[in-house]
Amino acid sequence: MLVNRKEMTMEFQEKFLFTKEHADNLPTVRIKKIELNNFKSVKHGEILMDCGKQFVPYGTRSDILGVYGQNGSGKTALIEALAILRTIMCGRSVPNVYAECISVNEKFSRLVFTFDLQYKNGEVRELEYAFSLESVRLTDEEIQERYKDAPESFVAPSDVCKVRVYDEVIKLVGDYNGKKNNKQIIIDTSVDNAPFGSAPKLRDFVGKNKEAVSELMFNKKTTAEKSCSFIFNNNTLKIFKDTGEYSVYYQVLLEMRYFAMFYFFVIDTKSSGFIRLNFALRFYTREGFFDFDSRRPQIFSNKDFEHFSNVLYNLSEVLTQLVPGLKIGLKKVSDAITKKGDPGCEVELMAYRNGSEMPLRYESDGVRKMISVLSLIISAYNDQSITLAIDEFDAGIFEYLLGEILEIFEESGMGQFIFTSHNLRPLEVINKKFLVFTTTNPENRYFRLKNIAATNNLRDTYFREIILGEQEEQVYNKTKSFKIAASMRKARLSNE
Repeated sequence: MLVNRKEMTMEFQEKFLFTKEHADNLPTVRIKKIELNNFKSVKHGEILMDCGKQFVPYGTRSDILGVYGQNGSGKTALIEALAILRTIMCGRSVPNVYAECISVNEKFSRLVFTFDLQYKNGEVRELEYAFSLESVRLTDEEIQERYKDAPESFVAPSDVCKVRVYDEVIKLVGDYNGKKNNKQIIIDTSVDNAPFGSAPKLRDFVGKNKEAVSELMFNKKTTAEKSCSFIFNNNTLKIFKDTGEYSVYYQVLLEMRYFAMFYFFVIDTKSSGFIRLNFALRFYTREGFFDFDSRRPQIFSNKDFEHFSNVLYNLSEVLTQLVPGLKIGLKKVSDAITKKGDPGCEVELMAYRNGSEMPLRYESDGVRKMISVLSLIISAYNDQSITLAIDEFDAGIFEYLLGEILEIFEESGMGQFIFTSHNLRPLEVINKKFLVFTTTNPENRYFRLKNIAATNNLRDTYFREIILGEQEEQVYNKTKSFKIAASMRKARLSNE
């Protein structure tokens, strides 16, 4: 079914109500800095974004971050950290699969994200959000509950783990309360008895309601058990709304949650895996998103059919410029009745090329992935509020086309776009300040190439760095072709 963004916004406002004045002055949010500690292969790594500031106090332009490096050097780690961040700020539970992201032999990971908030009234703020993650083994009861529907012959694993989110800290600096403020801690959940710091800040959140403080302490414990954030949890924010003042501190929590829910998108390899397996294509629209089962026709209400047909028509206008001759659309197979009993139709997602048509599921992985993310790329290109992160953006995309998309985004785009890639074409077309490279040093995982003249071809420079290693950090663990060949011969002999 189509998830309507407008309806989600109304539901959000019912639970955590923006005042009209606040709603008219929501900020453009950009990720400014990312810091990973003990996360997968990253012992420590920092990335400072350009953040797309065109002028201060208010204004933005396109902000791109391309991450390059050899396999296993921290590219996917960056995107998965962003996926966890979005999940947490949306108030949802972190999936158990991310328990594997804590570095081997480490007790916890520490992630720190800095955001640039630019408001329509000219105010500029910087918010820092940090949290820790640890892997916690599920209890026997939790394991039984998880596998309760499994066949009797199934033996449940005994080492299933979940993620615990803890020691959350939010700091704020910038323009508010009529003055410029130095950086100060707003919430620190690592302090058991005083997560809001001073008494004045406590009153901002819960007034003089002592029962609310007890409720918050109980909620802090339950959110840890549910693998979600205490700060961005529904119950926490509801307590703030019901008992506290509508302070700047509370407002920035609403703003960050709103940004995560409606303007922050992360496409990791798990998402693209469903595309490659032909399970589903996710289409993002201004009203929400829609998951289309690629394997078979689906039933739409007549209203959704008309709406989605218009979405695909507009998307096709861009698609045919990227892949000449290709368009997509919905084909009505037959009339039908939806599960709600409304009149509808059975439809097939089709691809059209040079007068012929076929179901889209028969198109290549690269084309289907491009179609799935294209609506988001269009949104990020046109909307300065959108932040989009894609892992392996180059997968299945012709390298010249990849460069064209990024060059256009840099020249006239408006949003923030973060991607990883193995294809080096972007090194030839976008500004070096938008490119970060991974190193072989887990203590300093990300860095920018230095002393690069404007006339240098960054692609050639990167290859020279791989061979000669002239920078202060090594970017590649060198391989030897004769050893690779010998290992292949040995593997063949062992298999005979």
